[in-house]
Amino acid sequence: MADLPRVGNAIQAANRRRLQELESRRQARTILAPTEVAGKYSAARMLTTTLGGQVRPITPQDLAAFRKAVADLGKKAQQGITAAEALGLSRPADVQRARAEIRYSMVARLQAGKLQLVTDSGPQSRMNRHHVTVEFVQYSAALARPGKPLGAAMWLVKESPLKFECDCEHFRFFLRYVASAGGWVAGRVEHGYPKLKNPMLAGACCKHLVRVMTDLQQSGGIRQRIASMVEADRLRIDAPGKARPKVFTVSQQEAEGMLPKRARTIRVQPHQRRATLAPKASQQDIAVALATFASKTDPNSRAIARALAALAAQQARQ
Repeated sequence: MADLPRVGNAIQAANRRRLQELESRRQARTILAPTEVAGKYSAARMLTTTLGGQVRPITPQDLAAFRKAVADLGKKAQQGITAAEALGLSRPADVQRARAEIRYSMVARLQAGKLQLVTDSGPQSRMNRHHVTVEFVQYSAALARPGKPLGAAMWLVKESPLKFECDCEHFRFFLRYVASAGGWVAGRVEHGYPKLKNPMLAGACCKHLVRVMTDLQQSGGIRQRIASMVEADRLRIDAPGKARPKVFTVSQQEAEGMLPKRARTIRVQPHQRRATLAPKASQQDIAVALATFASKTDPNSRAIARALAALAAQQARQ
């Protein structure tokens, strides 16, 4: 099983990527701020959006559409969502990609109601793994919940609200704002509107989070680890003094021992089960489209022609 994600050094790698992402965010100069969405936007800023399917300058009508999307999302806002709700809010395309590309997630570390996990990455990714953080919003309630630790762990993964984040670019550019506005982001809160990547604020989970939400609900090994965390924290609360929460780290061998022989089946809301990804473009389709745009001289057409040429070259290499 050489293609499994590695849990070694996962926390240091996740922290390093988090700092890199934060520094990139600080240097960004094209972010659409909340005050601008509200109407204080200057056209001199020359920001663009993909609302409507094409890259173009932002208009006052776009700002009105953004405000409506934020208001609609606000109706779903809450402090955390359950794993099942997160899957139900996810786009069918992201669920399909998770099924096709992301086979496993593995727990690397647990402490005081927070889990750090790693997943494998997709075939086109520059990374060999991705890091996911999951926080149990009502972890204190689970500690006080009557019954055995395993029962509390079952309640946490099945019914209690979660917050989460992934270090992938899809979550960063498409979904961190959605999770921030919706109240279920773990870590950094994003206030910059995703005007290019996700102007209609669709989705909740990237493909890595879809896998994690699935494994979280179905994995007996993960439940056992969470139960151990609950048991340790219950003892800590009852102990005198100021005992610190226990840190549970998972070795590669232990993590692999939690994995099933085959990837767990991803289940979503019934209305999503008939959704499929768009079929892959054929070489002939690409050639026809490239011929259409090759003779045009405007910047958008030239950009499309370059993208089509790159796609044709990529398919020729496969």
